[in-house]
Amino acid sequence: MLSGMNMEQSTPLVWNPILRQYLVNAAHRMNRREGTNACPFCEDMTQGKVGPDTQVWLHPNDFPPLQPPVGEAFVVIYNRDHHRSFVQLTVDEVNAVTLLWRELYRDLASRYPTVMIFENSGESIGQTQHHPHGQAFGVAIIPPILEREMETVVLDDTAGRGCPFCRVRSELTESAYQVAANATWQAFVPPYVRYPYETHLYPRRHVANLAGMQEDELRDLAALLLQVVRGFNALNDGAMAPMPYLLGLHQLADERFHLHVEILAIGRAPGKLKYAASSESIWGLWTNDSAPQQKAQELREAIARVEL
Repeated sequence: MLSGMNMEQSTPLVWNPILRQYLVNAAHRMNRREGTNACPFCEDMTQGKVGPDTQVWLHPNDFPPLQPPVGEAFVVIYNRDHHRSFVQLTVDEVNAVTLLWRELYRDLASRYPTVMIFENSGESIGQTQHHPHGQAFGVAIIPPILEREMETVVLDDTAGRGCPFCRVRSELTESAYQVAANATWQAFVPPYVRYPYETHLYPRRHVANLAGMQEDELRDLAALLLQVVRGFNALNDGAMAPMPYLLGLHQLADERFHLHVEILAIGRAPGKLKYAASSESIWGLWTNDSAPQQKAQELREAIARVEL
């Protein structure tokens, strides 16, 4: 990990000496393309950068917030069809994405301690390109949330309590907080969520990162992701569709860690979004204006109405 020195002059990583954490300063991204007619991902096909049979691929980020040796940034293209959204893809097509995620993780993890794979879906939370895609960063530091999660893992391991994620998964299994499950993955709206329909996905097996995922687990992950996101869109008889969301995979190389996916669904009611207000953005004290068990039931019922 990079030291706590002032790195502002040499890298985009800026150290906050009060919070003892880094932020990324990337002023050049202010000029990135937004709302233009030309799709850079379609151009990958028309300019012959990807073959005619290629369905999923990596596009180097044209405005990377990080560059080697501090980091790398890629766009993960989900499908050739510009006009299809994630929820319109099939399980096989999303499985191709999860397989690419694993390949990407293995590559970036060979150079960086953190591999952030994520998606910003919806204009209300900053999506600027409509071709179905996600993103990935390899980063030379461990972000604060991952660092804190790993601290909990180490504390529990030292105390002989085992994996905290395995314990949470076990406690929530078959509870009122579980919204969907298959042979190798489970989805929950835990009691400590920040957003009303925030959903966490856990593999049943303890595995630290995508590199340890088996073929059937990656396919089951694809299926469960589709179920959950389609469930978001089915809430309130579709009145909240398309649900804007933030999706991210939490993973580390340390075998004591437990891979999991967090999906922050931003909608809280038809026509209403959940914003991170002052108490949340400035102090980090979140308020969830809903009952997680009730929202879990609503999402569980919505998921039951959708088909794969």
